[in-house]
Amino acid sequence: MTRRISKADIKRAVQDEKLKVALDRSATAYSAARSEAMADVDFLAHQDRVREVKERSVSRLMELVELFKKEAERVGVVVYEAKDAADANAYVTRLAHERGVKLAVKSKSMLTEEIGLNAHLEASGVKVVETDLGEWIIQLAGEKPSHFTQPAVHKTREQVAELFSKVTGEKLDSDIPTLVNVARKQLRQAFIDADMGISGANILIAETGTIVIVANEGNDRLVTTLPPVHVAVVGYEKLVESMDDAVEILKLLSKSGTGQKATAYVSFITGPSRTTDIEKTLALGVHGPKEVHVVLVDGGRLQMLQDEKMREALYCIKCGACLNVCPTYRSVGGHVYGNSYVGGIGAVLTAFHQSLDAAEPTLALCSGCRTCTSVCPSRIDIPSLTNELRSRLVEKNGMHPVGKVILQGLVKNPDVFRRCVGAARFLQAPFIRQDRMCRMPFLPGFRATPAIAKKPLRELLLEVVTPENEPKEVAAIYPGCLAEFLYPEIAISAVNAMVSGGAKVVFSREQGCCGAPALYTGDFETAVSLAKRNITALEAGNPGYVVTVCPTCAMVLADEFPRLLKGTEWENRALALAAKVRDFSDFAVSVLGIDVPAVKSRVTYHDPCHQVRGTGGGISSRELLGQAGIELVEMPESDVCCGFAGSYSLKFPDISGAILDRKLANIESVESDIVVTDCPGCILQIKGGLEKRGSRIQVCHTAEIVGKITSHD
Repeated sequence: MTRRISKADIKRAVQDEKLKVALDRSATAYSAARSEAMADVDFLAHQDRVREVKERSVSRLMELVELFKKEAERVGVVVYEAKDAADANAYVTRLAHERGVKLAVKSKSMLTEEIGLNAHLEASGVKVVETDLGEWIIQLAGEKPSHFTQPAVHKTREQVAELFSKVTGEKLDSDIPTLVNVARKQLRQAFIDADMGISGANILIAETGTIVIVANEGNDRLVTTLPPVHVAVVGYEKLVESMDDAVEILKLLSKSGTGQKATAYVSFITGPSRTTDIEKTLALGVHGPKEVHVVLVDGGRLQMLQDEKMREALYCIKCGACLNVCPTYRSVGGHVYGNSYVGGIGAVLTAFHQSLDAAEPTLALCSGCRTCTSVCPSRIDIPSLTNELRSRLVEKNGMHPVGKVILQGLVKNPDVFRRCVGAARFLQAPFIRQDRMCRMPFLPGFRATPAIAKKPLRELLLEVVTPENEPKEVAAIYPGCLAEFLYPEIAISAVNAMVSGGAKVVFSREQGCCGAPALYTGDFETAVSLAKRNITALEAGNPGYVVTVCPTCAMVLADEFPRLLKGTEWENRALALAAKVRDFSDFAVSVLGIDVPAVKSRVTYHDPCHQVRGTGGGISSRELLGQAGIELVEMPESDVCCGFAGSYSLKFPDISGAILDRKLANIESVESDIVVTDCPGCILQIKGGLEKRGSRIQVCHTAEIVGKITSHD
């Protein structure tokens, strides 16, 4: 039965102060450590190499399986291929009984969590002790891991002290070295007494039959050497061809996973321990294990391999970097997801390791901010994968009736949508305050929400606006829904600046929503329909550029239209349009070369997610602000999501509000007069949050500053 994530689950997680402290401590420490570890590293170049290794390895996966089996068996390893969790559990349990195993010690392994190995062994009479500190903590607490590499990241040191006090029977303080020493003492005898050691693996090297394990605590060395039997339970995706391939992954694994230049231990295990010191005769089981077994687990991985659109998920090296920077994860932790694998990539993996329906509740938690992709060593496009799965769910189960009415009845038909907005403009009147904020009961309570503008953009802007002199360029303006209906002044300001800079601006009234709401709901049918409509509308007048005031719209036009229309007769037209798309600030600086007169002001800049990780960053915006003589004070975490993400703030107001609270705290910490950004959605979120707090800090679009200055001249 599919587990549903209730609003109560989310609210409890967001309001859990101990969880908040633990996650904030972890996120802050990780950010600093990763920055230091990456300081002298060409991360993009390393990403390219890891991506190439994973692409090549996955493309030859079954060939590498056979090579690994051949080479591993040559050095005495027993390789077993398990088709699913039940098969893998049965093999390990049968082996344990045959070898008379009473106690098994384990090093950290997400795959054994995936298949539920501990419970299976315990039910058969084999005691299992987790020896990784984090795993031992959650085993004592009776919980599951909440992170790929930091299973107990949701626990504060104070909570760990309470837990260890119960184990030892003495009151312990929260001094971390003391707690670590307790674990060392408690676990040491288990290593000695164990009959079997169970591990996972970070990498399998096919050409040598080698298991590679990366660790810090040294427990993996004890688990894989002291007991007479070592069992490594590993997914097919961990296979690479050569030692060189493994090294490329190792160069980024620790830096991405824990923010270290290198971990304390990297173990290369090639078969059981052996010696030829007596007459050069091979003897097994010297100081290490006499037996090594590798259980290769399918569990949906080979199905993923055959799925061209989802195969990319096999590139995951399980470093957990995506979770460390995910705004949603930082707000609710891992247990809200309910599955072994958490976060956006976790939802994708769950869809194959369990079922598509099992992944459905957690797919919605991905806001699409793309922070994960920016730090992923394999550059996995997690938001695109989650969107694809949402589409499959819609195809399989149909759309929610309310979503169907909104997307297919309204958004898909721009003329109908505009009439409905017009009606809403009339109905909102009793709820509007003097500051033009709307107080309707169904709107989020964590922020104020702007009223629909008195006049939409199409009633304020001509279809063609021409400069006084011969135009340098012809550009179509694509405002997006928020600038058309809530903030038309943003689009007007952008047009003023563009015309002052010598551009002829064309505004097609046939354009509609970019389709982002449909994409992130899985309604690809509506997204495709809107893509075709917008391509046709924006081709009118043959503009040299298509300029947006919304980075999300820019990313959808440039990246998603070609993806949606790939292989159709529309593909070339989509690609031609994509080549013309420019963010307003980028167009103003790199194409028009607008020279902004100086004005004095103190501002801070918020980088919208789809600008900094989609259209290329806020460099041009900062350049324009610099030209205006504005004192720019950088806020902490300027490129971290504000929590808006379109309808996300309506679906998950508690998460959105928690993310916004961190953003507002960062804004207030720099004591600026104005927050400038390039996204109407971010303006809605941040301005609404500041209004709710009663703050006097203003929020505006870069175009509003530049447009007012240039039009004044």
